[in-house]
Amino acid sequence: MGKNYEKLGDEIITRLGGEQNITKLFHCATRLRFQLADMSKADLEGIKKLPDVMGVVESVGGVQVIIGNDVASAYAAIVAKHKIENSGDGKKVEKADAAPEKTGIVSKILNVLSAILGPAIPLIMCSGLISALLIILTKCGLSTEGTTYTIISMVGNAALYFLPVLLAYTSAKKFGCDIMTSVFLGAIMISPTLIGLTEQGSFVSLFGLPVKTVNYSSTVIPIILTIWIFSYVEKLVVKIVPAAVKFVFKPLLSVIIMIPVMLCITGPIGSYCGDLLCKALTAINNVAPWSSVLIVGCLAPLLVLTGMHLALIPLVMSMFATAGYDNMLFVAFIGMNFSQFGVALACMLKTKNKNLRTLASSCAITAFLAGVTEPTLYGICVRMKKPLIATWIACIVNAIFCAIFSVRVYSFGAPSFFTMPIFLNPDGTMSNFYFAIAAAAITIVVSFVSTWVLGFDDSIYGEEAA
Repeated sequence: MGKNYEKLGDEIITRLGGEQNITKLFHCATRLRFQLADMSKADLEGIKKLPDVMGVVESVGGVQVIIGNDVASAYAAIVAKHKIENSGDGKKVEKADAAPEKTGIVSKILNVLSAILGPAIPLIMCSGLISALLIILTKCGLSTEGTTYTIISMVGNAALYFLPVLLAYTSAKKFGCDIMTSVFLGAIMISPTLIGLTEQGSFVSLFGLPVKTVNYSSTVIPIILTIWIFSYVEKLVVKIVPAAVKFVFKPLLSVIIMIPVMLCITGPIGSYCGDLLCKALTAINNVAPWSSVLIVGCLAPLLVLTGMHLALIPLVMSMFATAGYDNMLFVAFIGMNFSQFGVALACMLKTKNKNLRTLASSCAITAFLAGVTEPTLYGICVRMKKPLIATWIACIVNAIFCAIFSVRVYSFGAPSFFTMPIFLNPDGTMSNFYFAIAAAAITIVVSFVSTWVLGFDDSIYGEEAA
């Protein structure tokens, strides 16, 4: 029998204090992400006890309810029945009884990055996998001179190249401003004409104003800053433009104001920030290339538990745009992703509890084939505690191995069985790919053995041993 998502949604909304206490709702691959007016009204323990909820996390200015692979169905059921602002219409709903969120600046930034980057990641991963597939096809004899290679290469690079457009769309939703105007601004940022101006020097002129010439393709920070400023400019324009001519003159005045702001202020500032991040990472990699993966690898379970791993995506984007590879986040997540397969496999084989065995078998398949870890992490590791220790052990071992052998990811994607081609080096050498496979195998063995030896208490799954 299928799950009753409408009932599940009703129970979650009730335990979060009702519709009036929810200021915004969106979702990522496995989680419903709520922003609340008053956190004190939320019954998080009650939500954790719901049978179809794998876990609950309070972080980055809101509540994350882990549903698993069915999150889209749960989300659709909630927004269809309840009047809650969501990420689908880009319109901001002000609630009279909503108290200001009491969150720090870091939490607010992480929350914004999560909302903006999350929806774009599947497409970016898709392009990355296509690029990895192209490497395989080339090794199988596909000519690099033909149009087939050119077209596939274009598709493989598309998501990163058009990243400002994708993020303009998601930023507009997050900041509650006009989506089409935002996308238009993002498209201008990657105009071939604007990129071509880089050949004329570091700066050109716009009515006497200095415009820094930058190739904004594959960038993250410039467009986010631009749309954030636009969200305030739009409010000003709405007050100025008469209602009778708003249809035409609202977007016209918005663009007239935003073009110099974008090209002279927000774009360059974002570019400088990105350059600083790249220089910092380059310096770290030049001095101690092993340190970044070691640090992130040791923190990987904590990053996923708190939902903070998305905050590292801008760094990864910068590395792909400049160095052409990532030796930090996705390399560390060999340990995170494959450890959850090892943990789930050990639980499935060792337990005599039918409920846990069923859950573990589903989690093992999801983690191994798709690299989706939240079902195992929240459904097994957090609930039984000791498997979480096994996860940490495996992540640390993987980080040490990858640091020693300088493992790199050459295409954007989360490590899994189907995405291992992301470790193929475009220069044709295979050593990095073999080291990545070895890292995955070691992670699985360590996590499996650690889980088996540490043991676990499966009585919390509510069924007598069979």
